[in-house]
Amino acid sequence: MNLERAKSIILIILVGTSIFLTWSIWTYEPEYEYQSDELIRIKSDVQIVSDVIKPVSILFHSNGQHFQTSDPVEIDKMEKEFSQWRFTGVKELSMKRLQMKFDDFVHEEGSVEIEFSDDVPISLYKTVLDISDKELPGFSFDRIIIKQKDISGNESAVYFVSYEQEKIYQSMVSTKRLKDFMDDFYNDSHKKYPEYTAQTINGKRTLFVPKNSIEINRLQYYIDYFDIGNLKNALFNDPKYVRQESVSGGEEYTDGTRLMTIDKENYMISYINPEQKSKLFGSSSDLLGKSIDFINDHAGWEDSNYRFAYMSENEQRVVFRLFVNGYPAFNDYGMTEIEQIWGKEEIYSYERPYFSLSSVLPSEGSVATLRSGREVLNQLKSKESIDFKSVEDISVGYKLNKSLDSKLVTLVTLEPTWYYRIGDKWFIVPFDEESGGDQSGLE
Repeated sequence: MNLERAKSIILIILVGTSIFLTWSIWTYEPEYEYQSDELIRIKSDVQIVSDVIKPVSILFHSNGQHFQTSDPVEIDKMEKEFSQWRFTGVKELSMKRLQMKFDDFVHEEGSVEIEFSDDVPISLYKTVLDISDKELPGFSFDRIIIKQKDISGNESAVYFVSYEQEKIYQSMVSTKRLKDFMDDFYNDSHKKYPEYTAQTINGKRTLFVPKNSIEINRLQYYIDYFDIGNLKNALFNDPKYVRQESVSGGEEYTDGTRLMTIDKENYMISYINPEQKSKLFGSSSDLLGKSIDFINDHAGWEDSNYRFAYMSENEQRVVFRLFVNGYPAFNDYGMTEIEQIWGKEEIYSYERPYFSLSSVLPSEGSVATLRSGREVLNQLKSKESIDFKSVEDISVGYKLNKSLDSKLVTLVTLEPTWYYRIGDKWFIVPFDEESGGDQSGLE
């Protein structure tokens, strides 16, 4: 082989190698996960039904006593178990057949109540459960009930109950699954969970409140804000025609029809589209489902701590509430709520905070001791201004307040507080030394 031919072969090899390396660089896909902030935000802001519709508490009736937990860790464990059950033969039960009062059936000795904030459509929640029935009756429920006395044979009854409507639906579940659940949670409930006391309100409704005083941490968080531009682009059909104007306490955005108002004092967004004022009434399942999807579409959850709280088909209204460590949070200006009202074709009204809880501050020495449930009941009964027979719920919650620290950084504080509910409005329980308490309605 002469020198010229050797040079030619070497040149061909070098050119080929260069082409191969160039092609490799162009087509190379790294194996590590891309960590773009935008991608992380979108992924974390998409919520599915089981993320948003969750039990708020589990109540156990055992040996003449009552025990309850709202611990999100415990609830997640229980939810994981019952979401693996296979439900069959869903059907409505009549109270005449049961031969007992509705309230007695719900709170019967030896039973477990898995409680939700408000009625949940089964046609939507079936995405969480394994229901084998091809056709389901149309109903909603606010608790799932398991009764120890019904556990026998190969399959045993589990009940879906609407407390407000006094409706009961029965389904069958593997007895082994139910026995495992009762072994894991019910049998030792008296050792693991706080004891509660029962109070019949008006002959039809029984409430359960902690027997003893409660110690709960006050909390303080730095907050993050999210991009107003994302919301503007999501809520207006053609954002380039949207006009922005500064107003007292904030800003307004409008395209001549729709109006989005930014309240910079309370970190709230309010949107309204007057053209959608008339309502198109659909099923509760459609209403709640599209409300979850609407927030998903513009990555609007920010916190993964918002839970379904309330729905009114007549108003076409859905409310999601901030929950912290298993407790609901409240604020006079709506800073803990995402509220939607739907119109004939799309969203009519939308109100929500534009911040999320970022990092919690150290909470040394910030334990609050709340009065016992019995003291709360006595206080509510003693107030002439409160129609005690109309009280539908009593709960520990967090009152959210905003403040500035020494560096002019915005903080929010969460103060443990007793609340009671009448209709869809929550009120602070007024104790005498608190000068009557805060009686403003919190939806």
